[in-house]
Amino acid sequence: MPSVKQDAVQEIKDRLDLADLVSEHLRLQKAGRDLKGLCPFHQEKTPSLYVSPEKQLWHCYGCQRGGDMFTFIQEIEHIDFLGALRLLAEKTGVELEESQGAGRRRELKRSIERLNQVAVRYFHHILMENPAGKGALVKLEARGITRSSLAEFQIGFAPAGLRKDNLVRFLRKHGVGDGEMLEAGLAVRPEGGGELWDRFRQRIIIPIHDERGELIAFGGRVFDETQQPKYLNTSQTALYDKGRTLFNLNRARKAIHEQKHAVLMEGYFDAITAWQTGVQNVVTTSGTALTEHQVRLLKRETQELVLAFDRDDAGRTATQRAIELASKSGIHIKVVRVPQGKDPDDYLRANPDGWAALREHALPEWEYMLRQALEGLDLTEAEDRRRGAEAVIPVLAKIPEASVLEIYAQQAAARLRIESPALLRDVQSLQSGRTPPPRPSPTRGEGGTASPRRGEAAAGAGLSNSPVGKTSQTKDEGYLLGLLVSRPDLIVQMAAELQAIEFSSPGYGGVFERLGKM
Repeated sequence: MPSVKQDAVQEIKDRLDLADLVSEHLRLQKAGRDLKGLCPFHQEKTPSLYVSPEKQLWHCYGCQRGGDMFTFIQEIEHIDFLGALRLLAEKTGVELEESQGAGRRRELKRSIERLNQVAVRYFHHILMENPAGKGALVKLEARGITRSSLAEFQIGFAPAGLRKDNLVRFLRKHGVGDGEMLEAGLAVRPEGGGELWDRFRQRIIIPIHDERGELIAFGGRVFDETQQPKYLNTSQTALYDKGRTLFNLNRARKAIHEQKHAVLMEGYFDAITAWQTGVQNVVTTSGTALTEHQVRLLKRETQELVLAFDRDDAGRTATQRAIELASKSGIHIKVVRVPQGKDPDDYLRANPDGWAALREHALPEWEYMLRQALEGLDLTEAEDRRRGAEAVIPVLAKIPEASVLEIYAQQAAARLRIESPALLRDVQSLQSGRTPPPRPSPTRGEGGTASPRRGEAAAGAGLSNSPVGKTSQTKDEGYLLGLLVSRPDLIVQMAAELQAIEFSSPGYGGVFERLGKM
């Protein structure tokens, strides 16, 4: 076999989760922080094979076999290590052979890291020692960032002044070529060509490390609040992919293991302020929506995630999407609700000892989602109960476990004052794409309140409130809504086409409207 590239094994492990791999061959169930199942390598009736998502290791206490994902594939497929390596490389899309460009790419990564190390010392020196950084230093200290944190996180400042190439000129003096600066994402070439400019100008600089502690990128926050965008990250490089990185994971791993959960916040300074107040199991997504790869990174460290996002519309949307994504991987989630009008950074600066109280009152993920769905509704009114049913059905349809679904369906039904079996039927219809039986719409009684028609269950109990004389919804509408529940990204991608749809039922139309707001 041609030479195998040096980082192939680690690249495969970065792309594949052991629990997902093992669950393709046997059924796993929760066992504390681990998972367990019946060992496929010997006869047994009681599960004795355990998988540790945190350590990415497995062990059977019955036959004493164990190891990592490669040894599991060797055992289950009866092949040697190279065979397991080939199989998992094909599964994950990792190129095994040392291609002609692989050596250059490896050297490029080393070059970028070397440049990042030079740049971080430059930025930190400007902030702490140079008059050009004095204003930024005063601002950071005014918002409560301590000298200790400035040193721990190697925070710096990128000046602007009369020139746009301060870092470029500094790096050139150290023998760095223009091509290397561009590859590292530290410089940009202006439109129309010309001399290189610094990518970061007049910004507070936050170094970004991967989970192993390698310096891979920078985040730049505006110094002047009128400047846009507020945050600017290193562009994608051979070392850095924003969607595959969690800020502060390298520091937080120990505390995550000790406390058995991770805290996910939105911004760099949310995490830095939290770290100062003792919340050292905190990570952030570097300004992007949570991705599947970031979920896999978290799942290797813990089985519980606490979300602490802003209370604005963007924060609520990010919370909902994080819940939907992380819950699919089996991570238990709780949501901390920072007081309205504040972000975690603001709150913790004003209340350095306030995290424990927030954590104590955190809501389980689906409790949070139901509260959000019913927010602002008067559930003493029949019409609002109908709207409430339309709002909670797509939420309940996202719950992957049947037992958990039943628990929250009962809770939602109690709030809506309807029977939970009726609610569950509509949820199951949405999940499967089936069409629930049509229901007549509630009519307006005296005083403008909704009155159920004779023979109808409590108003709002069902998904389908078809007007009299209209036919029942087609299966296509049910299938479409079921697809949108499982793939909310399609709502954005197909917005124009979806808006043109006229649903045959106000109930289905109401569900679609709520999906668009989630």
